[in-house]
This record gives sequence, C-alpha cells and structure tokens, in this order.
Amino acid sequence: MNNKKGFSLLELVIAIAVLAIGLVGVLQIFPIGLRASQRAGMMTKAAFLAQNKIEDVKLAGFEAITELPPKIPLSGRDGDLEWAVKIEDLSLEGVDSGSDMRKVTVTVTWPERNTTKSKDFIAYVSK
Repeated sequence: MNNKKGFSLLELVIAIAVLAIGLVGVLQIFPIGLRASQRAGMMTKAAFLAQNKIEDVKLAGFEAITELPPKIPLSGRDGDLEWAVKIEDLSLEGVDSGSDMRKVTVTVTWPERNTTKSKDFIAYVSK
C-alpha cells in the first residue's frame, strides 16, 4: 500500500487560485482608502486655514472690517489651497442693531483629481 500524506498538485493550484482572487479583491480597496484619506487630509487643512483666517478677522477688530476697503487681506494662496474672505452686513429679524454684526465667509478651494473642490466656513463677528 502506498500511504503518502500531503497535497496533490491540483489541490495546491486550487488553493493558490483562491488566494489570488482574494488578494486581488483586497488590493482593489487600497486606492479607494488612499483617496478618502487624501480627501480627509485636504478638508482638515482647509478647515485649519479657514479657522486661521477667521481668527485674523476677529483680531483685526470690528472697525477694521467695516471700513472700505478692509484692513485685512481678502484673498490669497497657501500652498495648494486658495482662500477668499467675504464680509457681509447681517440683518436680523426683530433686532434693530443689525449694523453691529457682520457675517464672515471664508471660502477655501483646492484641486482634487481633475476638479476643483471648495468649502465655505462661516463665522459671525460683532462689536
């Protein structure tokens, strides 16, 4: 009798094929995760930049942003991010002193793949 223990060649080929199919599926997920990670990183950088610009507006003071032109820069570029500050009068219903508040919108844009993405960040500044 021949009692050899082990795997036949056919069993090994089938096992390698199943493993290869599984690896191909797993490897296709990595680029999706990488893109999501890059997108999240850019959104975080945009949020930090917008927060810095909003703090610049607050530090300049209410009078500096109500003058025309404002005494702060209203647009610029920081690395691969572009930003623009828009300051608007704010009218509140039922409140007489609408001239005491301003709406500050910081728009940050950045390139992503073949498009340009942008995000608006809004803050309110009062006297």
